[in-house]
Amino acid sequence: MTKQPRFIFSKTFIVLTAITSLGISSFGIAQEANAGLEVKANNDSPDLIAQNKDTSEQLVATADNGTPEGLTEEVWLAATGKVSVLEINPDSYTVMVEASNLVPDGLYTLWWVNKKFIGMDMGPAGGLTANEFRADSEGNATTTINVPTNNNYQMLVAAYHGDDQTHGEMPGEMGQVTFGHLKGNFPAAN
Repeated sequence: MTKQPRFIFSKTFIVLTAITSLGISSFGIAQEANAGLEVKANNDSPDLIAQNKDTSEQLVATADNGTPEGLTEEVWLAATGKVSVLEINPDSYTVMVEASNLVPDGLYTLWWVNKKFIGMDMGPAGGLTANEFRADSEGNATTTINVPTNNNYQMLVAAYHGDDQTHGEMPGEMGQVTFGHLKGNFPAAN
């Protein structure tokens, strides 16, 4: 009798949704996190182990809040991003965001978002002013933020500010002057 190999996956299908009160707008993501899996087999053992070699998470474009005036949805949704953990300290860790196909020279901020039964909690990821960044003339950007190691953040959202203002503790009126552009799982300090 031959043994069937056993598969152990380090990541599986993840669905995360945060909904604002009364369903006025929503942030959501469904991501299959098996990209970059490496399967290892030991000739002495029938077990196969799948390990994720890439610790970064993808950020996907969203038009949940509409698109800014003058941009087509096709252009808006071409944006992509990647978020990864660079350095872990006892009390904090550094998160790097790399994005492309953003609004050229556009002003952006990063926000942590946590879903609740009704509504959501959110705040400036990395704190005020540290959460701000501007895309270059080609629409590319790389930025880093430091966040507490013991956070419970669920989602990371990059918001574009069509009025070129960051609005402080809140992102601004969504769908009017501020638009969620990229979103994904908030990376943990594993």
